[in-house]
Amino acid sequence: MKTKFDRLGTGKRSRPSPNSNIDFNDQSATFKRNKKNSRQPSFKVGLSYNSLLDDCDDENETEEIFEGRGLQFFDKDDNFSITADDTQVTSKLFDHDLEQTPDEEAKKPKKVTIRKSAKKCLSTTILPDSFRGVFKFTEFNKMQSEAFPSIYESNENCIISSPTGSGKTVLFELAILRLIKETNSDTNNTKIIYIAPTKSLCYEMYKNWFPSFVNLSVGMLTSDTSFLETEKAKKCNIIITTPEKWDLLTRRWSDYSRLFELVKLVLVDEIHTIKEKRGASLEVILTRMNTMCQNIRFVALSATVPNIEDLALWLKTNNELPANILSFDESYRQVQLTKFVYGYSFNCKNDFQKDAIYNSKLIEIIEKHADNRPVLIFCPTRASTISTAKFLLNNHIFSKSKKRCNHNPSDKILNECMQQGIAFHHAGISLEDRTAVEKEFLAGSINILCSTSTLAVGVNLPAYLVIIKGTKSWNSSEIQEYSDLDVLQMIGRAGRPQFETHGCAVIMTDSKMKQTYENLIHGTDVLESSLHLNLIEHLAAETSLETVYSIETAVNWLRNTFFYVRFGKNPAAYQEVNRYVSFHSVEDSQINQFCQYLLDTLVKVKIIDISNGEYKSTAYGNAMTRHYISFESMKQFINAKKFLSLQGILNLLATSEEFSVMRVRHNEKKLFKEINLSPLLKYPFLTEKKQSQIIDKVSQKVSLLIQYELGGLEFPSYEGASKLHQTLVQDKFLVFRHCFRLLKCMVDTFIEKSDGTSLKNTLFLLRSLNGHCWENTPMVLRQLKTIGLVSVRRLIRHGNTNLEEMGHLSDTQIEYYLNLKIGNGIKIKNDISLLPCLNIRTKLENCKIENEELWLTFKVEISATFKSSIWHGQHLSLDIETEKSSGELIDFRRLQLNKLQSPRGFRISAKISPKLEKIEFSIHCQEIAGLGKTIVYSTDHLASQFSAKTPNIRKDLNSLEKCLFYESSSDGEVGKTSRVSHKDGLEESLSSDDSILDYLNERKKSSKAVESAAVIHPEAHSSSHFSNGRQVRSNGNYECFHSCKDKTQCRHLCCKEGIPVKYIKEKGPSSIKPVSKPDQIRQPLLAKNINTTPHLEKRLNSKPKQWQEENTDIATVHTLPSKIYNLSQQMSSMEAGEQVLKSGPENCPEIIPIDLESSDSYSSNTAASSISDPNGDLDFLGSDIEFE
Repeated sequence: MKTKFDRLGTGKRSRPSPNSNIDFNDQSATFKRNKKNSRQPSFKVGLSYNSLLDDCDDENETEEIFEGRGLQFFDKDDNFSITADDTQVTSKLFDHDLEQTPDEEAKKPKKVTIRKSAKKCLSTTILPDSFRGVFKFTEFNKMQSEAFPSIYESNENCIISSPTGSGKTVLFELAILRLIKETNSDTNNTKIIYIAPTKSLCYEMYKNWFPSFVNLSVGMLTSDTSFLETEKAKKCNIIITTPEKWDLLTRRWSDYSRLFELVKLVLVDEIHTIKEKRGASLEVILTRMNTMCQNIRFVALSATVPNIEDLALWLKTNNELPANILSFDESYRQVQLTKFVYGYSFNCKNDFQKDAIYNSKLIEIIEKHADNRPVLIFCPTRASTISTAKFLLNNHIFSKSKKRCNHNPSDKILNECMQQGIAFHHAGISLEDRTAVEKEFLAGSINILCSTSTLAVGVNLPAYLVIIKGTKSWNSSEIQEYSDLDVLQMIGRAGRPQFETHGCAVIMTDSKMKQTYENLIHGTDVLESSLHLNLIEHLAAETSLETVYSIETAVNWLRNTFFYVRFGKNPAAYQEVNRYVSFHSVEDSQINQFCQYLLDTLVKVKIIDISNGEYKSTAYGNAMTRHYISFESMKQFINAKKFLSLQGILNLLATSEEFSVMRVRHNEKKLFKEINLSPLLKYPFLTEKKQSQIIDKVSQKVSLLIQYELGGLEFPSYEGASKLHQTLVQDKFLVFRHCFRLLKCMVDTFIEKSDGTSLKNTLFLLRSLNGHCWENTPMVLRQLKTIGLVSVRRLIRHGNTNLEEMGHLSDTQIEYYLNLKIGNGIKIKNDISLLPCLNIRTKLENCKIENEELWLTFKVEISATFKSSIWHGQHLSLDIETEKSSGELIDFRRLQLNKLQSPRGFRISAKISPKLEKIEFSIHCQEIAGLGKTIVYSTDHLASQFSAKTPNIRKDLNSLEKCLFYESSSDGEVGKTSRVSHKDGLEESLSSDDSILDYLNERKKSSKAVESAAVIHPEAHSSSHFSNGRQVRSNGNYECFHSCKDKTQCRHLCCKEGIPVKYIKEKGPSSIKPVSKPDQIRQPLLAKNINTTPHLEKRLNSKPKQWQEENTDIATVHTLPSKIYNLSQQMSSMEAGEQVLKSGPENCPEIIPIDLESSDSYSSNTAASSISDPNGDLDFLGSDIEFE
């Protein structure tokens, strides 16, 4: 049937009255039976030949006659012959219910051939030779031929309304060829964006276009796309993506402005999904592209909707003209469909009881409509697919299948059903069983297939009869109605073009929803916007892009949306807007009030603020926009308590709004209870009596799924648990897909809040998720290729618990430990060799007083040794964090590993409080768990000494700056210097004994050997007036006043070396008295010194193994308990020019001071720069996260 359409409106069809005179233009109509169609290869849109669509018998066409009557009339305007078809969609035809008479169902159309003066179908020869290879057929079908001028011969925006299966994909291909023609085949600077609502549709299009467009590169961007694939896809000519993914990318417009400038064509599939809640993303990106890109063309496909003109008004061309509208009705389908909507009244409120009632009605529907041909039943849940199949099996709906199944699935129930020609299909069964079911159904061995709605897209399994058994499914934490897209996709499975020309679809629903679905299949359901439901998130994004900076710009931006078009015509459909506006306000005033309310809400939550009368996005708003976080989740992150533990971070993550789509199924409660009771679980959910809580919350499920994976727990083995394994794997995949961007947003949030403790634990959890293991456990070894749980246990038995220790093993040792064949160990060894080796060094550069506060300035140098900046397909990045022991964040930076070819440095300033504090410097690789270094600097002595009066502090600043680093004490802190009491009752800032550090700088310039024993010569220099009662050593230095018991074993440098004469102050023993430690303190220290010295000597000559103390919150890294060095080892390092504190084991290095003044290589490094220095190489504070 032909449909008349123009460029600005949908086609209109008139049906003449039976008594009217019809002018046939003297055309004689000859009716005859249509011959049986010859079998042709299976039809695929745009790729294969099909007689029903592509054949054009010159002037002969098929007309369908109902009850032997055929009407034909002629339109003089376009010379198209138009036929009335009683089998098409009419309100009367679809008013079906259980009360339908058998006579009405028995009426079947008769096919006859009529002769009419219709235009011929266009041949592909109309295209250049280089373009014809895109199509696998020689002629376009009727719909494609009529759309050809608007799509291929013009550059206007087009909105096409066409039924499923009419060959609409070819229209997209024609639009691409038009762009290639316009650019003279120079596509290097041309981008084409294809947007589809689901990943399944994206993948189908990718498979079709990748081999078809030989001279164009095709890439796909979805949430499943890896980082490397993402970078590759962004360079392709054709980018296939989903609305959410493209929204995430376009929110970073400034980062990818060059990419967006190259976009010349946007292809939108299933644009009618804009009415759904997630359709707001589609509406926003099309508005953003249309307003910010120049000379861009839109070609959009939609299901039949009555207000398609509103879409045309929204997607205007650059000259503000509405888009061109092409509307085609059901006659253009390759297989004609008969559709029925059956409504039922239910007395029960339980949806599971309703499912059982639907089952009881199935037999009648199948017997009535199936005609002994394949049936596909869509069920709302996985359990429903099984119960439906078992119900049909027990009621012997079909006789045993004529063909025998060649597969024996592992599922016993499925195997039993398949032997009787019935099967079920859902994501919970194994991949092998799903594949077997699909093959048997296509082969005809299975007559009835019960499936979830996921089978409606992706796998091509058409059936003669499609039954939608109930129109509700689990979509969130509750049962909700199917989306219109889901229903249309399921109906589209009806009819098999390779076998027949007719199909049947039945919708079973509640009687209250009967009219709704009749409107849907008739195409009379008005398309409305859903942007207002989460407009607040998109306003925050536009504010971050600086598109919106005032109430006026917000309203102007909203005027370019589909929401504005529909709100003006039907404000009653937007009750959420009316809730915040005055009842009698005019349209623009209502929009203004609504925008003002949303902007005020964002200001209140601190996502945006007002600066100089303009709205500006805060760091929180930029993080929310950058990582695509929901408004409710962002509020939780901002309002979270400070200094969260690792468990607190995990709980905050698990309660995010993004996981609200999950639910705890009834049959999963026992499974998660078993997981919760595992002794290996880090944070179980227990009652006050240490018993397992009832696992019925989504947050509990999310937390247990994360801990299950990171802890390497074994799957529970109780009876029936194996059936839930596939479900757990899929839920775990969903959780991990959201976790990364949520944690990265939390990182940015805690940086803005200067919450070092929360940041450290968030980074710890992020690294653990990247490595799929807890970072402070031997499970980090699972990151290596071919290493699983069994291999980890074997390595632990041989004393290898971390990546560093694995690096010390040879390939033969690895083969022996893991019982591998000869040659397999080298693969693991090579994998380990690709891990980078990270280093961090710090130096106290300056101390100063500002407003009676002590400020320390550190110079930090980071370096790395690596063969490749990519490991296991991921680009590696480094996180450098500096925080105080009080939890306050000092500094955070991120750097890509490939930019660390040479050491880089920067300065950090920190204010020290009077409390005892430590400063922790750490560097970690974000993508690899267990790879990093941490050093701790103690400021205890500085805090206590400089709590004195300000004049005393300023008086001794010169001496303080000479004090760089000290030896590490036994508790892992930087050692404390000896202090003496001043005569005025105040502690000296620095005693003369501490000035030995200056002496070390002089000693490094000489080559004298240092004697370890202290020999006293009282006669030497006895006449010196600087002696002040001090004894003189054999090396010419003076004895100190320390009361150490054995100065040969003392860690004080002055006790071992003495004090040079030029550093002796003019003070006598009467004014400065030595301060001795109490026996109860000194004796344990001396004992510890004696007992640990041999151990330290061994450490200095051989690389120690890792030593870690367990902590329930995070892997708190400690230095070794013994860090007192003997004199010979200490002085040898002094002669090298540095006071070195030897690095401890992995994750536990100690401070390495750097003599910047004497090191040419370091002092000349231009990378050493301040945080605020615009020329610094680590030039930003915060996380630089690539989109997902």
